[in-house]
Amino acid sequence: MAENINSKYAAKNATRFAGILFLVQMTAAVISHSVILVPMLRGENFLANISANEVKVIIAMLLDLVTGASVFGISVILFPILKKHSESIALWYLGLRLTEWVIALLSGMFLLTVLVISKDYVHASIQETSFLQTLSEYFLNLRGSIRNLMLLCFCLSASMFYFLLFRSRLLPRFISVWGLIGVILLFAEILSSIFGSSLGGIMLMLPMGLNEIFLGVWLIVKGFNLSALREDV
Repeated sequence: MAENINSKYAAKNATRFAGILFLVQMTAAVISHSVILVPMLRGENFLANISANEVKVIIAMLLDLVTGASVFGISVILFPILKKHSESIALWYLGLRLTEWVIALLSGMFLLTVLVISKDYVHASIQETSFLQTLSEYFLNLRGSIRNLMLLCFCLSASMFYFLLFRSRLLPRFISVWGLIGVILLFAEILSSIFGSSLGGIMLMLPMGLNEIFLGVWLIVKGFNLSALREDV
């Protein structure tokens, strides 16, 4: 009995830490993309903006790494709990979140490459600027493509995660349903953007983002449903 109580207490602490990481990864992603990079990359002379804001670019890159590390950390922390309900889903979730982290590393490398190009751009001759701008756009497009891949991995991992939560009743089912609907909307927007259009932009991504924030707060405050935890967790 005492061992079972201790294991559930450990699970409670694990879910609380996972909740913190949900909030960390969401905050880091929003600051990096929406606050720092999007305003900087707007306009034709984006290379000059990047060169003039080197510190901000590095901060954005580091925040991307924090995001990747956080999402992988979530899967590692929750693995001992999730595997008791479905080891195969827990392993897939772990692997997909690791893939997201690796893609975040590649995304950071491409961003630093564009930063290096921007330094050459501001000192280049007129003949060289066109080539450097084309080269930088290539790396930014490449970064955008792998970030779409990262989001597709997220959609797959999140769908497995929320399906398992729905089936196991570790959380109230409305959270799982909300998450699954958010995944569908996000997937539709990503797929449309890959083909050069948009179904709704940020409005289709918002339900998933709000769900991640709500889930993080819920895990910190209430955690998983202890009655649904297997005794051998």
